Amino acid sequence: MYHLDHLFTLLTIEKARELQFRPDHPPVIVSEREERPLQGPPISRDEVLGLLRNLATSRQMRDLRVSGSVQFVYTTRGRAPFLIRAHMADDQVMFDIS
Repeated sequence: MYHLDHLFTLLTIEKARELQFRPDHPPVIVSEREERPLQGPPISRDEVLGLLRNLATSRQMRDLRVSGSVQFVYTTRGRAPFLIRAHMADDQVMFDIS
């Protein structure tokens, strides 16, 4: 399973533009030159939703269900803020961290 703290660290160290989370695929790190999947197992639909729930408030999750998309800034101690963009497609949640 992927841990958000490790993923935030990776995003910062790699100086990547974003991390993409899609069900049934490993997370993808996007840099200026390439998109590459992380080495590791694909993440399930439930795992994608669980990771997003760790970042979003209950109101943000409700807004996602109602409108189909949500965007917010996530801050954590000792790190720069991250932009979270989530949307639903075919009843599946997908999101990006940049």
